[in-house]
Amino acid sequence: MYINFHKYNYSLLSNDEKSDYELRDKNAYKEVLTKWFNENLIDFIDRKWEIGEIHYLKQIGDFIKLLQEAENLYELGFYTSCTALIGVSAEDFSKYLSLQNNKNEHITIIGRRGGTIDVSQYNRLKLQLSENIISQNSYDLLDEIRSIRNDCLHYNQNFKQKPQNELKNDALKVLNNLKIVLKEIIGNNIDPNDFEILLDETFKHENSRNFEELIWKHRNMFSHLLNFHIAQAPDVKIVNKYNIYKVRDLDDEEIDLTEFNPQGFPTVFVDIDEKGKELIKKEKITIGDIVVAKIYSNVDINGQTSLWYIDDIKNYNNL
Repeated sequence: MYINFHKYNYSLLSNDEKSDYELRDKNAYKEVLTKWFNENLIDFIDRKWEIGEIHYLKQIGDFIKLLQEAENLYELGFYTSCTALIGVSAEDFSKYLSLQNNKNEHITIIGRRGGTIDVSQYNRLKLQLSENIISQNSYDLLDEIRSIRNDCLHYNQNFKQKPQNELKNDALKVLNNLKIVLKEIIGNNIDPNDFEILLDETFKHENSRNFEELIWKHRNMFSHLLNFHIAQAPDVKIVNKYNIYKVRDLDDEEIDLTEFNPQGFPTVFVDIDEKGKELIKKEKITIGDIVVAKIYSNVDINGQTSLWYIDDIKNYNNL
């Protein structure tokens, strides 16, 4: 049975009353969705970690939009929709690949009666394999997507009887298959020189849901491209530094400290709270001074240091 009573019978109300009822009901539905989301949040996150990762693709087409939507559907547990969308995305990518190789005959052909006929995905993949446009491995993965997609879209009796765990396995298989193919055919080797352009790309709306995800992606990107470990251990909640520094800059809100050594480590930008103000005033610290300082930062949810503060500071001239 399909039950679809999401809206109240607003015809029972006057036009003046309707908008207030709708607003109240939308707020109530927001609570329903929030409760459902929170109750299933751990499952959403676990499924995210099941999806393969290919880091970045410089060369993309419309098939990427479908892939991104399919990933979201899988995370939320909508397996049939994910499978169907990946099937469409894989076919669009195959057409894209043929057009990139000037193979228009892989898209349409002229039939016996003179009309235009669409080439099936089955035949297109055969042609691409025979002409060395795709490897045997990519062919096998794309053909498996095609087979599972057909089972799904035709919605035959076998597909209808599949239990939820099989639908999940199918969705994950086609999703990861396509990502492997994309990586093999149009993927990029990780290159530290791409860091700046990737940094700019992450600021585009389609690449991040919000500022928090942006910061999270920057951390991950940094670790892969520069092969640099910047995340603190999960049990570390605060990081302390104790060193000799030179004061590079100073105002009412921030003091810039550079480690005093031959390597010239990057400057640490330290926020000045009330305790810091009192210590700086007491030690009569100015720009150019050499100081001995203990600074600290709380570790955020991503395992990264956030704002730095002064725990103790001494003017070297006073020692």
